[in-house]
Amino acid sequence: MKKIAILGYGGRGFHYAKLCKSMPSDFEIVAVIDNSKEKLGLAKDTAKLSESRLFSDLDSFLKSDKIADWLFICTQDKDHKEHCIKAMKKGYDILLEKPVACSVEDCLEIERTARECGVKVAVCHVLRYSRYYEKIKEIMDSGILGKIIAIDQVENVAYWHQSHSYVRGDWRRADESNPMILSKCCHDLDIAVYLTGSKCLRVTSQGDLHYFNKNNAPEGATEYCLGGCKAKATCPYDCEKLYIDNIKYLPKSTIRGMWPQSRLMKDSIVTIPKLYEALKTTRYGKGVFLSDNDVVDYQVTTMLFENGLNSTLTMTAFSGPSYRETRVRGTLGELICNMGESKIVLQIFGKRPKKIRVGQRFDAHGGGDKRLIESLAKDTLKTDISQSIESHLIGFAAEYSRKNGSIPVSLADMRKSFATEL
Repeated sequence: MKKIAILGYGGRGFHYAKLCKSMPSDFEIVAVIDNSKEKLGLAKDTAKLSESRLFSDLDSFLKSDKIADWLFICTQDKDHKEHCIKAMKKGYDILLEKPVACSVEDCLEIERTARECGVKVAVCHVLRYSRYYEKIKEIMDSGILGKIIAIDQVENVAYWHQSHSYVRGDWRRADESNPMILSKCCHDLDIAVYLTGSKCLRVTSQGDLHYFNKNNAPEGATEYCLGGCKAKATCPYDCEKLYIDNIKYLPKSTIRGMWPQSRLMKDSIVTIPKLYEALKTTRYGKGVFLSDNDVVDYQVTTMLFENGLNSTLTMTAFSGPSYRETRVRGTLGELICNMGESKIVLQIFGKRPKKIRVGQRFDAHGGGDKRLIESLAKDTLKTDISQSIESHLIGFAAEYSRKNGSIPVSLADMRKSFATEL
């Protein structure tokens, strides 16, 4: 049995705690660290911890003897480096939420420290664990598609998810977290590395914040949606529509832990009155055209890999549902894949298309969250820090290219400039 401590009991930390609690013969949660009294109260209730195992900051937790095998770090991106390095020096193995950190330097420092301390750092690149991407990789490796020429991905963020996380939420500003290509798409960049089985040679990217800014504010728009906005009735981004109208008639027990509404609650427990209060007093109630966001809402990244494969990633806010699309193009056939429908179509040229079954979707990550935790229990993790940094280098290179006229960025030159071999 592995003993687990969790740093950050927000959405991801709480989710991983529930997964661990569902496997009582494999895991025991022994401590939770969070600077929110409400979150610690939730941890006391849901993880069944005594007051002595609840900590308000990481330093207090690390003062005591080592009491866990793994520390799950589920804090904000900008805090990862400090939290991770302190914990590694205490001897903890780390399960680290993505993105790893907010700069190339910080990512590499975490990798170096892990090597020096002799500890494991597994990054939560959960899509590698999904049956959907495992099946795509299996078909590619079988040779049935012939020589693979290109892999094209589309990350349909969804209009409501863009407004929640990247206009109103914690990832709305690059200087407070990461550029959106990393905050949202380091999963997809990691999958590009996974499917190609190669390091990236060169990256170009273009994109911008096209829509969610004051230039597109409708007449009569107000700072807060509930502040008398004259465009409220027809605006699909109205916060009351997105957070309340779709759940107001559901049973209280159903909405209690519902996401993304739970993100607005200090204690993660959702009620309609608390939602209305949050929409009047927090940034989640702001109009999407009058927030302080600066991350892109559309971006296209092109990657050339060392083995000759081409890959593109389109990230768009402008979709209804949130889902991922993948097309794998070979000389003998192609794969047409929709993760939202757990659907893979194998089209061998000159033959009838064949639908490939991949089972239930399970969740937004295709069951990858649960299978990550199951892999941790079995010591079969496949996302160590060195593997995961490759996708981060691509992300930082893409952002540099985007902000500098879409110039090509050499990943080999980037690695040399930081004097490291990955």
